[in-house]
Amino acid sequence: MKKPDVVKQVADVSGLTQGDSNRAIKALVKVIQDSLKNGEVVSLSGLGSFRAKSRKARQGRNPKTGEVIPVPPGKKVSFKPTTTLRKIIQ
Repeated sequence: MKKPDVVKQVADVSGLTQGDSNRAIKALVKVIQDSLKNGEVVSLSGLGSFRAKSRKARQGRNPKTGEVIPVPPGKKVSFKPTTTLRKIIQ
C-alpha cells in the first residue's frame, strides 16, 4: 500500500477530505521525524514505538571483491510493534 492509498482510506474512515487526511499524515510523519531527531521515543497505542538507535563502527566486506572496508558509526530507526499488532498479523 502506498501513501495515496493510505490517504484515501484515512479519508474514508475518518470522514475527512483527502486533502485534510493528506495534511494530517504529513504532519504525523513530520512529528515522528522531529522527535526521533531529538532522541525521543515515539509510542503510538495499538501500533508500536519508534526509536533511534546508535550503531557502532564496524568492518564490512565488499561482496564483489571480498575487500574489507570500514563502515562508520551511525544511527538507525527501530520499530517495535505492540503485542496487539503482533497478534493481529498472526
